[in-house]
Amino acid sequence: MESKTNINWYPGHMLKTKKQIIEDLKLIDVVIEILDARIPKSSQNPDIQKIINNKKKIVLLNKSDLADEKQTR
Repeated sequence: MESKTNINWYPGHMLKTKKQIIEDLKLIDVVIEILDARIPKSSQNPDIQKIINNKKKIVLLNKSDLADEKQTR
């Protein structure tokens, strides 16, 4: 007999934080998203754009001194 196990990879602290962000968004006008300049696409949380909806967003690139200057531009 084959046993089927459901594995939840989404840690509880991430879910708790996501719920807190959604709640706190009611109090703010602008979102500041900090990304790693070396890997801006893959360091971005895919849920953020959905969560912030129509809020204005400023993107900051962190560690730009470690990134390829041509790629960063």
